[in-house]
Amino acid sequence: MADAAVGFVVEKLGNLIVQEAINLHGVKDEVEWLKEELETMQCFLKDADAKKNKGDDERVKNWVAKMRDVAFKAEDIIDTFMYYKLRRQQGQPGCIGFIKRFVFMFDELVRHKVHVDVKGIKVKLHQLSESKDLYGIANIGETFGTTSQHVIPISPQLSDDIDMVGFDDEKKKIVQELVDINNANRAVISIVGMGGLGKTTLAKSVYNDLEVKRSFNIFAWVIISQQYTIFEILKGILSEQSKTSPEDTIQTLSEKVYEKLRKGKYLVVLDDVWKEDAWTELLKVFPDVNNGSRVIITTRFVNVAKIANPTTKPHELRCLDEKESLELFLRKVFPNQKVETCCPTYLVDYAHQLVQRCGGLPLALVVLGGLVSTKPQTQDAWRKVVESMKGQFVEGGERCLEIIALSYNDLPYYLKSCFLYFGCFKEDRTIFAKKLIRFWLAEGFLPAKNGKATEEIGLDCLEELAQRSLIQVTNRKYDDSVRYCRIHDLLRDVCIREAKENRFLEIYQNDTANCAARRLIIFNEIETLNYSNSKLRGLFYGNSNNLLPFRALQGQLGRFKLLRVLLLASSDISEFPSEIKSLIHLRYLELEIWDLKEVPSWIGHLRNLQTFILFCGNLKKISDSLWTIGNLRHVNLPSLLLRASRPPPPNMGNNVPKNLQTLKWVYAGSWIGNALPKLTNLRKLCIYGVSNDDADALSSSLQKLGRLTSFSIDGNEIPSDNIITAFSNQHCLKKLSLSGSLNRKQLPHNDVFPQQLVDLCLIDSGLEQDPMATLGKLPCLKYLQLGRDAYIGKQMICSATGFPQLLSLEISRLYELEEWKIEEKAMSCLKSLWISSCGRLKMIPEGLKNVPLDQLEIFFMPEEFETRMKENIGEDWYKIQHVPNISII
Repeated sequence: MADAAVGFVVEKLGNLIVQEAINLHGVKDEVEWLKEELETMQCFLKDADAKKNKGDDERVKNWVAKMRDVAFKAEDIIDTFMYYKLRRQQGQPGCIGFIKRFVFMFDELVRHKVHVDVKGIKVKLHQLSESKDLYGIANIGETFGTTSQHVIPISPQLSDDIDMVGFDDEKKKIVQELVDINNANRAVISIVGMGGLGKTTLAKSVYNDLEVKRSFNIFAWVIISQQYTIFEILKGILSEQSKTSPEDTIQTLSEKVYEKLRKGKYLVVLDDVWKEDAWTELLKVFPDVNNGSRVIITTRFVNVAKIANPTTKPHELRCLDEKESLELFLRKVFPNQKVETCCPTYLVDYAHQLVQRCGGLPLALVVLGGLVSTKPQTQDAWRKVVESMKGQFVEGGERCLEIIALSYNDLPYYLKSCFLYFGCFKEDRTIFAKKLIRFWLAEGFLPAKNGKATEEIGLDCLEELAQRSLIQVTNRKYDDSVRYCRIHDLLRDVCIREAKENRFLEIYQNDTANCAARRLIIFNEIETLNYSNSKLRGLFYGNSNNLLPFRALQGQLGRFKLLRVLLLASSDISEFPSEIKSLIHLRYLELEIWDLKEVPSWIGHLRNLQTFILFCGNLKKISDSLWTIGNLRHVNLPSLLLRASRPPPPNMGNNVPKNLQTLKWVYAGSWIGNALPKLTNLRKLCIYGVSNDDADALSSSLQKLGRLTSFSIDGNEIPSDNIITAFSNQHCLKKLSLSGSLNRKQLPHNDVFPQQLVDLCLIDSGLEQDPMATLGKLPCLKYLQLGRDAYIGKQMICSATGFPQLLSLEISRLYELEEWKIEEKAMSCLKSLWISSCGRLKMIPEGLKNVPLDQLEIFFMPEEFETRMKENIGEDWYKIQHVPNISII
């Protein structure tokens, strides 16, 4: 991690020299010297880190730690200097006669402080430089800016099923137990094995099996983990289709779960159960109505399995044999190629050596395969990987941890910092990629690349971590970029271990923490924050699932002058904490304060703010000063679903934040005509309260937003003609959502409709003419949602060869729809179909039998409609018998 700290600081010094060259005055020479010295020392760090990780010498470990501390000290000097510089710019003395003398004295003091601090670093660097020869630390030629080999992005089509090797027999046994018609009792089936052995992968393969999908009609998958709460587990079982409310308790949720499950034959997976209590607390919500319902438990502990089902032997997973291990390894190194022929003969021996080191542990094989996939296919490159591994690995999970550490150590310096940030999230949590990248951006971790936006570089970093199998991509967006990801708990263990050792972060527990850590994470309620490090860069206090009392932070926030990232989820305040005003280094500010009424005027003091995200329920005022922050990139205000009142529209004036890329959940107003045309860097825009009065201004403004990729509007009346015409010649817009009555009852001709759309959502449109005639001709459309009276006609026709790229179609609450036709070769790529609450629709279309569906979900449809689809006996069964995954609720 020392190379990550040094590399990061060297880049920051370079940026400071370039951006502040005119203003640095006497400080510039000091900063340039510091950059050059750290750059030189970085050349020795890879060898030092390698020696440290092999445990060659305790003195080398100390040398690396001291080098890291020097880098942190240099970063503190830079940020402190910039803090004083910004504070001077923002607030000079009130008496005009003393301004010049004050500024002169201030500059002299700052320059003197920087000089003294750099002088101290010079002494430490000189000592470290002399001692490196004593410890045998060599310059192995890696200079600043070196990155890994070219990475082939992970394919969106790759699934967990591809990684399942060696468990086919076990899968057959479990499937047979699940679908056994001779056992009508509710049964619990357990999969047991050490971490990294493939329990979840096997369970997913069983869960998605065609025979299993057709044997149950209610499904739920919930991750339990070590720090579970019964409340969150119950919400997970209820899933998106069942309503919950803020007033729900464990008792009310238990009743809702019980009622949901007793209405059908259910299959529920409880993944990663650590404690016996988890099952005993949940047992009462799983009804046994003699219909063959099942529960699958995955756990590392045999005693958990025995408590859940003492009469049936659990499925205890074994390690893979050498043949299976080689197959899994080669699948990762050479994706989408035949395992038998993919590996060049001159590399086969090295492949066997690498596989043997993994001891048959699937996660170790996958991670090591991900590492090797980034290397050139040469004997020299593969031999170096073999040599970098220890001769003797310890058994079991520790072996896996060693291999994960090897893959981590192979990362470029900036990716190490990006990977360690996963430790800021709770175990087994799904992580929003966009949020993670904005954290990285705020911290300055993302390297500059000519011609690429910083957010795009962040997505590249995620893809590389995914290819290396250090993270898992769980969901992708309409453009195939990462939407959500997660990290295996063993990988998270390594992440947190490295992060703590290198002072990257600390998880606050029992009122104690390493006060030298640069980031502090507080998940649980505390009385008072006992933390003395004023150089803190990131503070994470609570989250959306756990709002914490603010009293623990009262009077303490202002101490962290160098804070760049602040996430504050608090339950007992109704105002912006005034101490935030002094945190002028903040780049990322996310507040979840439900009673917040106002964004204060001093928000404009946060001149470095890039991301501002607000969750609250009754916001009444947003200060105009927010829009004077020139560095603003992303602003998310509370959505319509979260608030009880309508805040005023923004008043941006003339000083608009021209770097703004995301503006979400703002109300329509005069700003649409005055300020919106100036936001030429906008990529994502969401406006509420749009009406026909905004038609001309919106149309004129949109034509000037040439970089817009995603646009969403909500209103009682939507001026569709003006909007669609404004987009007809744009090539960046990929996603469009219109929620509200359109000002005409039919869509315009398809030549006028934006041809480049990939994702389209129409809700409450009130269209009287079938929209499919226009939409079916959009050549790039992949995702389509028609919801709540988007179309109020009785017949809908998907014409022959229409929707050539469509992958997903959602039809919901089209209350007047009676007949739907799919003509020959229409929807030739459709994989997912969702039909919900269309009460007059008589049957599924005949043409569906020719559509290559993978998944069909039916919700809240009439009993007659569902009866026609019953397996083997329904009148419409022949239309969908080819679909592997069918869910009817």
